[in-house]
Amino acid sequence: MTERPGVLVLGLGNELFTDEGVGVVAGRRLEQLDLPGVEIIDGGTLGIALLPEIEGRDALLVLDAVAKAGAQPGEIVEFDEQDLYRPLKLMYSAHQVGIDETLVAARLMGKAPRRARAVGLVPYSLETGYGLSPQAEERLGELLERARAVLAEWGVEGA
Repeated sequence: MTERPGVLVLGLGNELFTDEGVGVVAGRRLEQLDLPGVEIIDGGTLGIALLPEIEGRDALLVLDAVAKAGAQPGEIVEFDEQDLYRPLKLMYSAHQVGIDETLVAARLMGKAPRRARAVGLVPYSLETGYGLSPQAEERLGELLERARAVLAEWGVEGA
């Protein structure tokens, strides 16, 4: 059995609701960098079904569309490990209930990532439609810069 990379990047979201798919799009763009020691997965809206992918990783970076009190559309938001394991829901979409449960389940099993962070974009639009809004597409570069900064902080070469 081949050993999995220690760092997992999960691009989450539903691409059928415009900016809700920003995490998946961001993950695809990061894949083009060919980062050693990093696995990038399109987690879509799988939630708890992602537990086997998360278990035993050294680090987890979640990319997603997020809602945060007081944040404006287009704002790039970062959540640290304490935020991600907090019982309050910080990210709101159909798949987020599952990712919260997934992280808690991994922790209860003693297989949670040692480090976890999320970088997201407050969506401009959640209308039905494929593809990001033009405004979200413009902000995607900053989201990727923040994601790369997290990976670099974790020692990923080329981030």
